[in-house]
Amino acid sequence: MRRSPAANRKILTEQPLNVQPEKRIVLHLDMDAFFAAIEERDHPDFRGFPIVVGADPKGGEGRGVVSTANYAARVYGVHSAQPISQTWRLCKENEMRGSKPCIFFRGNFEKYAEESNRIMGILARFTEALEVVGVDEAFFTLQGAPTVFEAGGIAHRIKAAILETTKLTCSIGIGPNKLIAKIASDFKKPNGLTVVSEKSAGSFLDPLSIRVIPGIGPKAEATFTRLGIRTIAELRTISKETLVEHFGAWGEEIYERALGHDARPVGESQQMKSLGREHTFSRDSRDPQELMQTIAALSRTAANDAAKEHVLFRKIEVKVRFNNFETHTRQTTLPTATQHGKTVERNALRLFLPFLDQRENPHGYSIRLLGVRVSVFKNQDS
Repeated sequence: MRRSPAANRKILTEQPLNVQPEKRIVLHLDMDAFFAAIEERDHPDFRGFPIVVGADPKGGEGRGVVSTANYAARVYGVHSAQPISQTWRLCKENEMRGSKPCIFFRGNFEKYAEESNRIMGILARFTEALEVVGVDEAFFTLQGAPTVFEAGGIAHRIKAAILETTKLTCSIGIGPNKLIAKIASDFKKPNGLTVVSEKSAGSFLDPLSIRVIPGIGPKAEATFTRLGIRTIAELRTISKETLVEHFGAWGEEIYERALGHDARPVGESQQMKSLGREHTFSRDSRDPQELMQTIAALSRTAANDAAKEHVLFRKIEVKVRFNNFETHTRQTTLPTATQHGKTVERNALRLFLPFLDQRENPHGYSIRLLGVRVSVFKNQDS
């Protein structure tokens, strides 16, 4: 006999939300529509217009995706990772209704990296530990172990310093752990500041959609919808055993996140996850020479990026997307850390070559996109 979703639930009516046995305060900074905000700042004539940073739309025939869109563009339905051709159509539809036209930028990633360095430099003046997790976001703890409300005052000063220095806004979330701090930073975007104490964590999380929990995407959400689960409060009524039954080992992590638990430290050693470049071909290619030359160029660029950051790397990854959008990644780990472009190129080509024949491409698909990425870093001087 099949049990109903309600029968699978373990009602936690006698258990208050205990978010963290370890007392601490974590902050998460997230810049607001970072790339698009920089372009809007640097092109004041376009202030207030929908701005899209990404691939060249080529009049609706372009390939590639959106990197970032400002909030005016998001009203049109534009979002990150959206195909640029779809973005172009959405923008034109809104323009025909009398709305402002979208302004497209290809992006200047060296400029964005410079702005990121300025912002992280400001954070470093206030922080005890700083973990940069992207060009536009970071976790950090504060010097002097302030109370959660004192942390709110310091966060105001950080926001003001960033605005004065860069003319850009950011959102900051404060909580008893990284999970809650990250959810809080997204709570009042743009230009938000949300403080969640340990005591208020339950009332803060309860009404929120389960989608705010990192890792829960559309597929997992559909499974939860079938179980009658839409909010975090409802998610906590599901037993750990039921979550493991549906999601395997990941179900245990979902269970802990629903309780607001997250013991991950804020670690300075994790300042950079990876560095890499991708190239989308204007026309799908099966030309071995063109493809190998592209791999070689991407490899050199990735190695140069690592040299600029003064880091060595051990892991090399190649990404291949066929013309049917089927995507594959292959990676290798070097015995010792390096920064040499030739090492990246040699290993990236070795990983890629099977995609030119029956080994990895038995159907003979053309290739739409190639990428090379390096990771597992250590500081060059360490």
